[in-house]
Amino acid sequence: MSELQIITASLLAVSLLGGNAVAGQEAGLGSVYTRIDQDCSTTQLPDEPVYETVCPGHDGWSIHILSGEHGAAAAYISPDGTRSDTVYAPMRGLYGGFHTVLEWRLERGEAFATIHRYVHHNPPELLDTMYDVEEPNTLIVTALAAEGGYTVCPVAHIDASALPDANTLARDVADRLSRGWDCGNEVVSFDADLESVDAYLSAVRIK
Repeated sequence: MSELQIITASLLAVSLLGGNAVAGQEAGLGSVYTRIDQDCSTTQLPDEPVYETVCPGHDGWSIHILSGEHGAAAAYISPDGTRSDTVYAPMRGLYGGFHTVLEWRLERGEAFATIHRYVHHNPPELLDTMYDVEEPNTLIVTALAAEGGYTVCPVAHIDASALPDANTLARDVADRLSRGWDCGNEVVSFDADLESVDAYLSAVRIK
């Protein structure tokens, strides 16, 4: 757990989001922000070096974060009490943890997606095999009203270390792709080779 605590502390200095303010990009769409370091409860799972942190989200939603020595994963609990499958970050570092702030994308006040930053950490001896990036960042866009047999599943992983306007891209992904997303689809990876939703849609049409 010490690595995760160190990561969480370092993230406080580079927080890009904060508060509970609402930010709208177009009519009916906006964001609220909740934290995973306030009003939460943490317990250790029986006979495992794994901790579960439960935090309130938006409008009856909650997020459950499982944290171990090398990283963390998350599951969502809907207002009706249904627990989602676990949402994992891509493997980009030996250690890792979630940012303390979670963004909820809303349509007329109802959450349809989340955006959560995951910071990976590589010790110096592994930098050569991890593209010489010590703390790569990934924005995980998760659909809360998807299709394909599940209502909650990851839509995209966005390389926030390579894309200068990753937060704006993440909101565009949430707004244009997550509603009605088929959970049978592969998670889309946005990086220097795929920089926009339009580029993704063009590639899908070509296929």
